[in-house]
Amino acid sequence: MTKQHISQGLKKFIKEKIQTVLRLEVLLLLHHQQTRSFTVAEVANELGFEIEDVNGQLAALETIGVVVESNPDKHKYRYQPVNEALRSMVDQLAVGYSKQRVPILSVILAEHTDRTRLFAEAFRIIRQND
Repeated sequence: MTKQHISQGLKKFIKEKIQTVLRLEVLLLLHHQQTRSFTVAEVANELGFEIEDVNGQLAALETIGVVVESNPDKHKYRYQPVNEALRSMVDQLAVGYSKQRVPILSVILAEHTDRTRLFAEAFRIIRQND
């Protein structure tokens, strides 16, 4: 198996915008199901995380400009980047993560001092997805 390169642009995006494994997983869920809108509870249930944690990550993704609240009355969110540059970056991230999960997670974990907790979180996500 050939090791593929993660571009500097993608690394920068991960470090500056994604920052956590939970945010990555929330983003990728919405990216993979672009035609669907999710409530916070649906995202939490789908990924096996706490509603409060997911709520914060959806708010962060909305601030970044990759998620919109599609139905404010029902608090539903969906993937909708504000521009083509963000769409392209998330597409690259999704493809990269499907082929290079550990290197992508390593970019996130390298930025945090609480690496043990984050590693355990990442390991739980990897096991969940297998």
